[in-house]
Amino acid sequence: MSLDEATPEAWNDQDLAAMLRHQFVAPLEFDLGRVEMKSAEARKRDQALTAAAQAQIRSFEDLLFHRDPPLELLKLAKEFFKRRLQQYERDSPEWNVAYLLYLLSILAAGTRAAIISTLTPAELLTGITWARGQKWVDERTKSLLTRERAV
Repeated sequence: MSLDEATPEAWNDQDLAAMLRHQFVAPLEFDLGRVEMKSAEARKRDQALTAAAQAQIRSFEDLLFHRDPPLELLKLAKEFFKRRLQQYERDSPEWNVAYLLYLLSILAAGTRAAIISTLTPAELLTGITWARGQKWVDERTKSLLTRERAV
C-alpha cells in the first residue's frame, strides 16, 4: 500500500470539473503540437494551428465551442484525446475527462462527425448519455452535447 498515491475515491466532482476547465483553457498548440507525426503531417498540423490562432481559436474551449470549428483541428483533438484514453486506466479521473473531450471533438464536427470517427451512432449516443449524467460536466458542455445529438 502506498500512502502517496491518490486513490479514485479521493477525487470528487469538483476535482473533475477543475480538470475539465483546465483542459478547456489549455493552448491547442501546446498539446496538439506535441502529437508525434511524420514531417509532412506535422507541417500540415502546424499550418492548421497557425490559421486557427489567427481566427482566435487558441484553446480547446475555443475549438469545441466554435460555431464552425476547423475540421483538421477537430481530427487532431480527437486523436490526441484518443491517445490519452490509452494512457490512463479506464474510469480514472484522467480517463473520464479525456473521454468527454474525445466525444466533444467528434460531436463538434456536427454532421461531419462520421468523417473523423468510426464510432457508430449508438456508441456516440451511449457516450453522450454517459457525459450528460456526470455531475462534474457543466451545463454549457451538456448543452453542446444535447445540441450535437440533435444534428
